[in-house]
Amino acid sequence: MEERNGQKVIVKRNKPTKQFHEFLIVYAYSLISMLLFHPSAPLTFSEIIRNEGYEMRKNLKKIGIPTPILLSMSDTDLVEEYIEDGDIYRALASAGNVMLAYKAGCITGKAHRAGYTFIDNKAQNYLARGESVIRTDLGFMRKTNSRYSKSMDIGSFLASVMDLNRYGEIAKSFHDGYVSEAGSDFQYLSIIIRNVLSAGFSSNSKTTLRNMLLDSRNLIGL
Repeated sequence: MEERNGQKVIVKRNKPTKQFHEFLIVYAYSLISMLLFHPSAPLTFSEIIRNEGYEMRKNLKKIGIPTPILLSMSDTDLVEEYIEDGDIYRALASAGNVMLAYKAGCITGKAHRAGYTFIDNKAQNYLARGESVIRTDLGFMRKTNSRYSKSMDIGSFLASVMDLNRYGEIAKSFHDGYVSEAGSDFQYLSIIIRNVLSAGFSSNSKTTLRNMLLDSRNLIGL
């Protein structure tokens, strides 16, 4: 966060460390897809940069998905409006309303219904503004209806909240929001992906393991 012209803004810089992090995410996505026999080609870095631009935000607005206002964009940095309440992971970890997870599920369902997937769909990529939820970090979006990509969205969100004590309640709320827009339950593949990704997201392995053992049949319609 920085202050420019008396206004708080978020500045995302195209640093080598950021590029390396994106490299890992892109190829982890492809590797997992091959291991699960759903091969998917990785995004190029030019596609990642383009996804953060004005056109993608305009397309998402048309389908009812709010994003932070893009103030400027160059080859070296991107400047967005500052969202005061922060990401929903922190809110949920601090006993915030689980309706935040419901609204994240609604956003994911709207994207899938329109043929988009986020790929990197962790709770930290959703921002709270009062009772509203806004989707940020759009770089890994794809125009695809593939079963694997949609399961990656669901699995990455669930994995990102598995270290929270209220995981069961949060996961059900996310599920219900998703079903209200997409009209279908989660695929079992999303639970497999959740389990694969959870080690990388978790800050509390004991809680994550306990939550991994919870019955997930209510999420996949069994």
